[in-house]
Amino acid sequence: MGKVFHCEVEYLPSPHLMQIYAGFFKLQDEGVIDLVLKPRKYEYRTIPVINATINKKYKVIYDTQDGLSWINDSEENNLQYFQQNYPVNFYFKRSFHSKMLDFKPAGCQVYPLGFNYNVHPDRNLIHLTEKLQDKFKYYIKTNSKLKSIFNKRFYYAKDFEYYPIKAIRDKVLFLTRVWNPLGEDVFSEEEKLLREKINKTRIMCLEACGQEFGDRFTGGLWQDDFSDAHFRHYVLPISQTNKSTFLKRVREHTICIATTGLYKSIGWKMGEYVAASRAIVSEKLQFEVPGNFKKDQNYFEFENQDQLLEKIDTLLRNKELLIQTMKNNYQYYNNYLKPDILVLNTLLTIANNE
Repeated sequence: MGKVFHCEVEYLPSPHLMQIYAGFFKLQDEGVIDLVLKPRKYEYRTIPVINATINKKYKVIYDTQDGLSWINDSEENNLQYFQQNYPVNFYFKRSFHSKMLDFKPAGCQVYPLGFNYNVHPDRNLIHLTEKLQDKFKYYIKTNSKLKSIFNKRFYYAKDFEYYPIKAIRDKVLFLTRVWNPLGEDVFSEEEKLLREKINKTRIMCLEACGQEFGDRFTGGLWQDDFSDAHFRHYVLPISQTNKSTFLKRVREHTICIATTGLYKSIGWKMGEYVAASRAIVSEKLQFEVPGNFKKDQNYFEFENQDQLLEKIDTLLRNKELLIQTMKNNYQYYNNYLKPDILVLNTLLTIANNE
């Protein structure tokens, strides 16, 4: 059987895009596609938005950027920028909102891409990495001896995936970080206020769950200069928040908490929780994803402290609901989020709209 799709794809070494490359490489290995990668150079404020050409005919963009934030400006100006600068046939957007449909470029069809998380391809990409410094970092993360010495490594799909199996004792997890509202990467008052709100919500979750669930709750902050200066009481040692430990903790905890990310995006943790078939309690999702990912089916929504504690308590008391939620996320992952399936669904969307 011949290849179904011919795919020419830009390669940009951004963590946000590794999930997309993982999907393309897996489809190539399965004999579904012919794949040609074309390295793209970094530019000033390069954002994780790449071009692809499918079947030598359709111009496609994969956009894994946080929120509606192509430029440092208002949302309306960002949408106008989107309308004026992406004359393609298909646009797949991680942070998809239906308002994009009112601003889509002429002749362009816009679709949600899905949850984003930092999964790396099962492929050595050092030959596509241009900068010598980046090549060295890549080598450290892939060399079996060096990655343990430097505590650096890549994480692949199998590292995130788990079955909808309950722990012996159901527990709640929230390992997170806070953002500096006065950081150099903050360009507007709106973004400053959003970061302050994100921090306030995350501290509320840590305090409320710690008081309510005691030793059934594991929570704390990643250590950095800002968290050390302003929230030292909640900071955990790096040994408890590094990626390897975090992924282990996700499997050990049945219920995981998710909150809004930068630019109102759905954070990486949501994708990681779904991949591990966990039950999720989350703030309201500001953006849309493909498929049947639904409130009270795949996740339970909270807007304040009382709702947060109520939703967690409901899951802890209702074992059937808890297990069914985990099964729902296992099914969703395998139908929509697994890297090869996520990319394949975009290719099928293109084929079905010819």
